[in-house]
Amino acid sequence: MDCGAIHLDSTSRENVIGSVYAFIKNYQGKPTRKYLEEELSQFGKQPVRYAILRLTKEGKIKRVRGFGSRGIEYYYKSL
Repeated sequence: MDCGAIHLDSTSRENVIGSVYAFIKNYQGKPTRKYLEEELSQFGKQPVRYAILRLTKEGKIKRVRGFGSRGIEYYYKSL
């Protein structure tokens, strides 16, 4: 048995998705994926990435290309 792998059930996934969406919607600036992963670190990187992907596919958030401190970066905003 692999104890290192964490499997999220559907309620946990919906929790993460709701938290990511609420954070993007209420954030006053332009959050990047890295910033979201740092702020929502209690969920882990993979669930946050899954939530971003899911919200983008559902059309609730939009990925916007812009200039950042390290060149071209992608930001997220709610629709």
